Amino acid sequence: MYKILIVDDELIEREALKFIIKKSSLAISDLMEAANGQDAIVVAKEFHPDIVILDIKMPGLSGLEVGHILKKSNPNIKIVFVTAFDSFEYAKEAIKVGVEEFIVKPAPINKTIEILQSCIDKLDEDKKKKSQDEKLEGKINEISQYLENEFLSSVVNGEIYEQQTDDYLKFMLSEFSEGFGVMVEVDFFSKTGVNQLQRNMVKKRFVEELSALLDENMKFLISLIKNTVYILVFGYLKEMKKHLVRTIEDKIHMVSEHINEQIEANIFYGFGDAYNQISMLWKSFAQAKAASRNMRRDIEENGEELDAPITNMELKENELCLSIFNGQQEEMIQIADHILDYIVFASNDINVIRLKLYDFFILLNRYLNKESQRRHAVPDYLFDDLKNIESRGEARNYIHRYLFSILEEIELEKKKKTPAILDKAIDYIQENHDKGIILEDVASEIGFSTYYFGKVFKKTFKSSFTDYLSNVRMTHAKRLLKETNLNMKDITYKIGYMDPNYFTRVFKKSEGITPTDYRNQMNQSK
Repeated sequence: MYKILIVDDELIEREALKFIIKKSSLAISDLMEAANGQDAIVVAKEFHPDIVILDIKMPGLSGLEVGHILKKSNPNIKIVFVTAFDSFEYAKEAIKVGVEEFIVKPAPINKTIEILQSCIDKLDEDKKKKSQDEKLEGKINEISQYLENEFLSSVVNGEIYEQQTDDYLKFMLSEFSEGFGVMVEVDFFSKTGVNQLQRNMVKKRFVEELSALLDENMKFLISLIKNTVYILVFGYLKEMKKHLVRTIEDKIHMVSEHINEQIEANIFYGFGDAYNQISMLWKSFAQAKAASRNMRRDIEENGEELDAPITNMELKENELCLSIFNGQQEEMIQIADHILDYIVFASNDINVIRLKLYDFFILLNRYLNKESQRRHAVPDYLFDDLKNIESRGEARNYIHRYLFSILEEIELEKKKKTPAILDKAIDYIQENHDKGIILEDVASEIGFSTYYFGKVFKKTFKSSFTDYLSNVRMTHAKRLLKETNLNMKDITYKIGYMDPNYFTRVFKKSEGITPTDYRNQMNQSK
């Protein structure tokens, strides 16, 4: 539905047009009128009409002058001129204004409606075209953002070469001469009351606000991957880098303060060195990651000075193995990338890097064999494969493929053993339900990690461990209530609870009645 403004110095003409429009089936929702050009401009400013019917000759501002002013403020407005003269002496000027049509007084009703319907049709077309343009623009923005994220991800991971960047640079950037990496981590730690949706919204808002501030000062690409914001700053940096670093720090703090007014989050960040080759920028991001980790540890350790980015590789390798045993793919990749950053960052010599990677695979294999009772040697082809690695990106892809093959192998072994082991777990629960056992106790008994046992147990029995244990205890409680005269306190202890009141609440939730009422019902049915 559209809005229309009628402007004519003759009341009878305005009334006639209003009558025609109101009696028609035109898609007009609101109608206003004005008696002269000056009033028309004031009304239009507040009313925002889609169509304006203007008398060409009026005292003061003419219709032509009003039309010119209205078109200037809203080029999409549709203007229909009304004239008492059949000779179009004003046609030339009217065309300059952008007139849609003329109504010659006195116009037949059908002709007036036909002209206004033509304006409405054009408005519909404009609206449709605008919608199509917005969709197209949205798609282009989505594609651009996707390309930007893919490009930046490739740069961060060292999976890009100089010859691969030409097309992207032509599409996204004007030129590249030098650049450096920035890493910003938005961390909520284990804060309660912050769900995943809120976390995602905060991270997205952080990126949007930071982008808006940085856009005023520099050329950059920005991408959010999980909790981490990666920024590539580029251009003819020369002596500007220190200034740019200070500017980015200021902007990060500004956005961080604004975000923390709404929801508390911790921000860690770091900067890397500048490089004049895109294929080397992964190193800048590795340096930025190291600086960010140092910042995190400095805060967590109350400002105590700490050593290099990763000081205990054995610990990291243990964490990696644990993630493999637990089937935690995302954590496995994250830790592997962490280790790779340390290996590659420690040396510029590709031969040294290859040897360190080989050592890493040997130690990893040894640890996995020890913990999982595997008896697999490092594949003979591994060293030959590593000799062909030329970049961090190739190393990263190779490590990922190798780890996923190990993960798949271990998962298959677990699946073969799982039914028998879960039977053992059920037997253990039945035999020890009265001892206050928890998930960790059962997982330890059968040799599974707590995480993996909990996941497999729920998948197999369609129930959490806690609910299953509670049902076992309720089954034994009902038997004791029915077959013995033990008091509630003794029954509570015999099924593994310590608080009779808690036992009563759990029993009522499970059975719908209290333990006492259940016992009375069982006695009455004998």
